[in-house]
Amino acid sequence: MTEEMTEERRLRAGPTRTLVTPRLRLRAPVPGDAEQVAALLDDYDVVRMLSRVPWPYTLADAQSFIRDRSDETVFAVCLKSGGDILGLCSVRPNADRPMRGELGFWIGRPHWGNGYATEAAHAAIDYGFTALGLDEISAHCRVINEASRKVIWKCGFRFIGSGMIDTVASGRVASEIFSLDRNCWRSLKAWGEAR
Repeated sequence: MTEEMTEERRLRAGPTRTLVTPRLRLRAPVPGDAEQVAALLDDYDVVRMLSRVPWPYTLADAQSFIRDRSDETVFAVCLKSGGDILGLCSVRPNADRPMRGELGFWIGRPHWGNGYATEAAHAAIDYGFTALGLDEISAHCRVINEASRKVIWKCGFRFIGSGMIDTVASGRVASEIFSLDRNCWRSLKAWGEAR
């Protein structure tokens, strides 16, 4: 992605907005969130499913990530009541294809099984297609990650293939690739509103 395209996307989207869903508030992470993020990622079962997170994960890692996000739109996923951080969700532009992005998400173990990842992913996808003006969003998950696969399916993505990806914590692993384009997203939104 050229510098001009990155700047154009930033100007179009403006600063990361706060998104509100029925149970969650998605907001830009701030330096004070680093301790909570590091505590939630002090769990190899979470980290081994993520591609860009090192193991062990330290407070310094969390501080660096929050400080140096570049052009990636990252949201701290928080409960509306209380504001506790449950995990993170992001939409990262594809450097080679500027109108495409990649969805990323994780929820800490204490909050698994409540549908928070799906709720946060829906909001981030909407943001990617509206505020960022993306035409397509992809998602990857390890083939052994049934929970993420369920979230991806619930968001309307279609399976497009499998392959290998390099991860920081687990090395080279088998993964599945999914895609959701703007037209399919619009159709799903219209169908959901009609119900």
